[in-house]
Amino acid sequence: MTKKGKTTSSEEIREAYQEKFDKYGYDPRSLFWKGLGASHQRFRQMWAEIDFNDKSVLDVGCGFGEMARFLTKRYSEVKYTGVDIVPEFINVAREKYPDLRFEVGDYFYDPMNEKFDIVIASGTLNSNVENNMDFRKNAIKVMFEHTKRVLAFNMLGKHPQPENKDDSNIWYADSLEILDYCMSLTRRVAFHANYHPRDFTIFMYPVNKRN
Repeated sequence: MTKKGKTTSSEEIREAYQEKFDKYGYDPRSLFWKGLGASHQRFRQMWAEIDFNDKSVLDVGCGFGEMARFLTKRYSEVKYTGVDIVPEFINVAREKYPDLRFEVGDYFYDPMNEKFDIVIASGTLNSNVENNMDFRKNAIKVMFEHTKRVLAFNMLGKHPQPENKDDSNIWYADSLEILDYCMSLTRRVAFHANYHPRDFTIFMYPVNKRN
């Protein structure tokens, strides 16, 4: 049984979600969501900034494939790939969306070799882990290295940084510290923090060498 609070490894993160799935099955609570409303609010930030038509998309931490459902309804010719560390989530996603590609993997430590036009991560960078900032910076760097056009991710937190509790499953980041790190990787960054009091979204665009 995984203890409530801070985890120390990918295996423990996986186990925490598997425990939720064993309890709730195909349900937002298995993803540590209270409901679908907040996740859809975060999805809308990405739709407002990105044109997904005729693009290859990697969804890191895809869960049950909720983003895939919206992307394939709203846009045409989306080449979607979802990856998640939890096999049970991927099994559900494959059953629900048999025409789309879903893979089991620990993407932050063993990423795919291929690059995608768009890489997204919604609700994926919220776990309370050892060395929280290092974990988040590594994840951002890995995802940014695998996008051709844009990386978009959201994260719990704000500035000033909210108080965090060791026994919580989630960890709130200092949004400006994350933004500063992103700007060390590229000068083309967009920052959205006006849609939720403790959540923010960042868009990172590779810089063309000609510019």
